[in-house]
Amino acid sequence: MLKEFKPTILFLVKFFAIYLVFSTLYGIYISGFDKEKVLDPITRVVANNCVSTASAMGYETEVVQDDHLRMETEEEQTFDSIWLNKVYAVSVEEGCNGVNIMILFAAFVVGFGGRIKNMLWFIPLGLLFIHLANIGRLLLLSLLNVEWGGRGFHFFHKYGFTAVLYLAILVLWYLWVMHLNGNTAIKNKSLDQNA
Repeated sequence: MLKEFKPTILFLVKFFAIYLVFSTLYGIYISGFDKEKVLDPITRVVANNCVSTASAMGYETEVVQDDHLRMETEEEQTFDSIWLNKVYAVSVEEGCNGVNIMILFAAFVVGFGGRIKNMLWFIPLGLLFIHLANIGRLLLLSLLNVEWGGRGFHFFHKYGFTAVLYLAILVLWYLWVMHLNGNTAIKNKSLDQNA
């Protein structure tokens, strides 16, 4: 019986080990910026990419860096604020940068296994896809505030756009498991079950 579950157990051990190691390293990285009360460079890049996209769409844009310093905020809360057409659009904090989701995605791919050659192109492309989807999410949230006065912001921030982002990751995982990992045994087993 243990032999039957060995691949699943191995996947779970690899997945959780990779996820915990990279999440811990990322947590250590972030804590240094929290102590300094400044926004980390990764999140700042995400905010700037969002502003660049909005600017390309014709909006007058501005990023107020470390905007948390102008007001009373919770301990360890750091963010940049984005303004479109002189209207507050959204604050981008560490949790908005997509890194945790990227770690989850990469841990799954490596944990599941497959050809290294395929991982070397699939993981970077997947991370880029997640980054672009996240920029789109932040831009849509910004537009909710600027164009529609924030109506529906809480729902779309907490559920709607977040669900779309996770659905995109599920699609990436599906592509990896069923088509791109280079393991023909999985494809053949799936075809045998459908026959």
